[in-house]
Amino acid sequence: MKIFTLAALLVAANVWSAHAANVKEFELNGQDTLTIAVPKAVRVRLAPSEAGKPPQLILSDTNQVCEMHVVLAKNDGKLSDDQIKGRLLTAGQRLLPAVVEKEIKLQKLGGSAFTYFYFELTDSRADPSQGSRSIVQGLGRSAGYVCEFVMSTSRKNAETKAQILNSLRSIEIRTKK
Repeated sequence: MKIFTLAALLVAANVWSAHAANVKEFELNGQDTLTIAVPKAVRVRLAPSEAGKPPQLILSDTNQVCEMHVVLAKNDGKLSDDQIKGRLLTAGQRLLPAVVEKEIKLQKLGGSAFTYFYFELTDSRADPSQGSRSIVQGLGRSAGYVCEFVMSTSRKNAETKAQILNSLRSIEIRTKK
């Protein structure tokens, strides 16, 4: 009976979270449309491209305690999981002297169109007013795009961080007809 009750609660929570999400659409390059589902507590906007760089999708909580910058770029080449992991490990190694962790632990995040890998590190220089800062950096790929993201937050295990990461799962890019 306990298992049934737990299963019913999980289903109800998933239904509730699906209804609580807003689906946003953004035009990427005049040819493609990006859609993303975000919880109501998360803001999302597309910052225009500057100086030849691709536009950035910015996700943040309403207090901007947690903010993620996502860069999506067209990519015709295929990136393997090992190539993505290698790039992330190289990026993480550069940060190790300034963080608490002594090694980079990669995590996988599967999405509807993208597959992501990311790591999370804690800044060793704690801010007395906000506590430890955390950085999440990742890289993902889909059939025609590469997605790089960096998130900064003052609460390492914040619910908002999980909501923003879960929003990445919903990203889809469709070619306009």
